[in-house]
Amino acid sequence: MTADTKVHFELLEYADRIKGIANLLLRRNRLTPHVLVLCPDTDFMKQLDETLWTIHPESFLPHAIEGESKEENAKQPILLSTNINRDNEATVLINGGLEIPPEFQGFAHIVDFVDAWDDDLKQASRERFKTYRQLSFEPTYIGHKD
Repeated sequence: MTADTKVHFELLEYADRIKGIANLLLRRNRLTPHVLVLCPDTDFMKQLDETLWTIHPESFLPHAIEGESKEENAKQPILLSTNINRDNEATVLINGGLEIPPEFQGFAHIVDFVDAWDDDLKQASRERFKTYRQLSFEPTYIGHKD
């Protein structure tokens, strides 16, 4: 399970995780054919949805908020959800929350964040990093500016 799963942390220098996720998706060209963005709540999910439509005038990031139809969810390269939804068979899980996602097994790649702009959030990021290690993952850190 863990040998095939990569975990990495992206640096967020500013207090805008939504913009950080949108920039990550732009920068990495959606990462893979299928991504699940785990949102901590509905407001976050709606704000991320709006940001993905407007983040860059020359770019389009095909995405959708999860719906009731598994068939429609399955068509989405980027699926936004408040829970682990495997309808689009995502191989990448982007953690928009501040805790290790539940039921993250089965993803090839997990992306988490270091909130460098706040000491308490930075410490919470360190704790998540340690927890991944305790779960036999080898998380890495990518420190660049968004």
